[in-house]
Amino acid sequence: MTNERPAVAILGGGFAGVALALQLRGRATVHLYEPAAPGPGLAYATPHPSHLLNVPATGMSLYPDRPGHFAEWLAARGGAGPESGPVFAPRAVYGAYLREEWAAAVAADAGLRHVPRRVVALHPRPGGGHVLTDASGARAEADEVVLAVGGFAGGGGQPPHLWGDPWDPAARAGLPPEEPVLLVGLGLTMVDVLLALREGGHRGPVLAVSRHGWLPLAHVPGAFPAPWPVAVPEGEGVLPLWRRLRREAARAVAAGQPWQAVLDGVRPQVQRLWQGWDAAQRGRFLRHARSAWNLHRHRLAPGVAACLAAELAGGGLRTLAARLEDWSPRGAGVEAVLRRRHGGEARVMVSRIILCTGPEGGQSWREAEPLWSLLAEGRLVLDAQRLGVRTDAACRALDAAGRVVPGLSVLGPLTRGRLWEVTAVPEIRGQAAALADRLAGGKAGDSV
Repeated sequence: MTNERPAVAILGGGFAGVALALQLRGRATVHLYEPAAPGPGLAYATPHPSHLLNVPATGMSLYPDRPGHFAEWLAARGGAGPESGPVFAPRAVYGAYLREEWAAAVAADAGLRHVPRRVVALHPRPGGGHVLTDASGARAEADEVVLAVGGFAGGGGQPPHLWGDPWDPAARAGLPPEEPVLLVGLGLTMVDVLLALREGGHRGPVLAVSRHGWLPLAHVPGAFPAPWPVAVPEGEGVLPLWRRLRREAARAVAAGQPWQAVLDGVRPQVQRLWQGWDAAQRGRFLRHARSAWNLHRHRLAPGVAACLAAELAGGGLRTLAARLEDWSPRGAGVEAVLRRRHGGEARVMVSRIILCTGPEGGQSWREAEPLWSLLAEGRLVLDAQRLGVRTDAACRALDAAGRVVPGLSVLGPLTRGRLWEVTAVPEIRGQAAALADRLAGGKAGDSV
């Protein structure tokens, strides 16, 4: 790099890409490659008002040094202020916040540019950096390239009977309002799909299945509890950690605090714990504790939890611990074969099946360019748990030989193999700020 502003190309314009671009404001020339409007990405592009953030507004700022920024933005536009208690804003409103912050930054800094296309090829440039080719065939050069593409939706399926992308409006289009639907998955994505169905006028019964049959848990209504301090020793394994959390939860409840405060207390230590585990411990966690961790860690806004409880109480939603084993068209609908968790088979007739495993279960990013080519050529390699790609502590991509790939970094969910806890706003914005400092050579940026 020269002493002038480095040229940085960011691939992906969701939260992670925009957070990094804004941290680089005044310190780099940034080209943000994103086919849609920068900001919302998959997570915040929903049009449904019932889709709420699952974190209060006070925890959703774009900027690590101004944690209350989004809450202030929301209050200035007529939303409730933090003094009224935790505010779980619609995700579409948060998407508008991200779009507005990007637009303001672009207006103030000519070094930020949105390129409304996807990059399809990435090749090393002699002397350093990369040459990028976008979907239109246009070529550009960059000193640094950052992959901030997220996890993508599940994809696949065999429409019209089986839909693999739960966020595709076509998955719900034309559905007879009284006909039954099968949702595969019982996490936050299932709740999103259920709410979208009801907003669209669907009134029929919904059966939702997952391996354990566990529904998402909720945040505590009313005042948001302070994190319960949990000290986890270095090197503590998966099972001892889980026992510790159960003991701390019992202590918290006895002291008049909700168990949710315990998870919030341990959250800042999760990346350290994950990095201290070897491959066997990480595998043990993913096999035996991942579902329970996600259940307790990623919680519903109280209003959404109330809607879910009403669906269950009224019989509109039924759950089952089972997996989808097979399916076949039957007339205008589809017969699903379910294998129950504790044995036995169930056959159900539904109008359609929608897979709701969410971004965490999606692997379609591996087939997208330029990631597919980078993986095929060994310039990127999957991490040991196949959660994303291998990186070093500075977010630099590692190749198949374990060497740093010059000028190529990774941001956000694709670094889960190294960090695990890097899918939510607080962790990603902190990661983006640290990466911006490295890419810009430590130069101070504009204040927000």
